[in-house]
Amino acid sequence: MKMTQTDFDYLSAQIKMIDSTELRAKYSSAGLSLKRYQWDITWKAGLTTFICDVLYKYLNDDHIQTALNRIVNSLEVK
Repeated sequence: MKMTQTDFDYLSAQIKMIDSTELRAKYSSAGLSLKRYQWDITWKAGLTTFICDVLYKYLNDDHIQTALNRIVNSLEVK
């Protein structure tokens, strides 16, 4: 993963504040994809500016997706 540990930790912490069993169930029952869920909660967490101003300076969407896959790896309700 090319993302720095500091940026990954920040991204992860912000996403984990939004991620919930209820939201996962809603997306799953609507037939929405995991990728859609990952990027939607990133937006809901208010990370758009962080992604644009910080991450895109040295990463592309594929690198960010790898991080999102590590943070939220399933829509399975836990």
